[in-house]
Amino acid sequence: MSATRLARLLEVLRSGEELAAHVALRQSHIAPAPWMSRALCMQAAQERSHAAMATAALTRVATKQRAPDVTIALRRRINHDLDAGNLAASILGLQGVIEHLGEAMLEMLGRHQHPAGVLLHALRKKVLAQERGHVLLGARCLQALGATPAENRNHDALAALDEYRAIGRATALQVAALLDDARLDAGAFWTDVDARLSAWHEHAHAQHPH
Repeated sequence: MSATRLARLLEVLRSGEELAAHVALRQSHIAPAPWMSRALCMQAAQERSHAAMATAALTRVATKQRAPDVTIALRRRINHDLDAGNLAASILGLQGVIEHLGEAMLEMLGRHQHPAGVLLHALRKKVLAQERGHVLLGARCLQALGATPAENRNHDALAALDEYRAIGRATALQVAALLDDARLDAGAFWTDVDARLSAWHEHAHAQHPH
């Protein structure tokens, strides 16, 4: 992977981690249970450290090119849900889409040799493990919210899932085009993320049968 492509990938990772930190902190403020609030607050701290690691890695890549922000649509939709106090829908956006996309990009990062190899290996190993934990946290939170009768907005979250899937796929295709790598199949880039979102979709339907 060229320095330009690597810088673009790190820029996308950094912007995604910064967004994740912002969202997780807002989620912690509206979480209905103390354990959930604490876990989301911890996630926010971890996301901030991930963004810092990506920033440090960027300083090791000799390029001044900046990548466009591909998180705009996701940020707009998640902030809309948070402004409405719809925690379940925001979880679909962050822990369901952004975390899965981050995991896919980190997996991609591991397939290449880089001049900043040691730092990137440390970033990938640490962040990948924590991102997977965040996905599991999201599933646990959704399950808890679905079991709470007062959480009537979960039905809205189910309706929002299709939109999040569409935004997530569009974002994944943007990333694939941005990396401009002939070895990267833009469709395959989304396949793994979409397959796991399907499991979340089934879970949401199970919580709210029609």
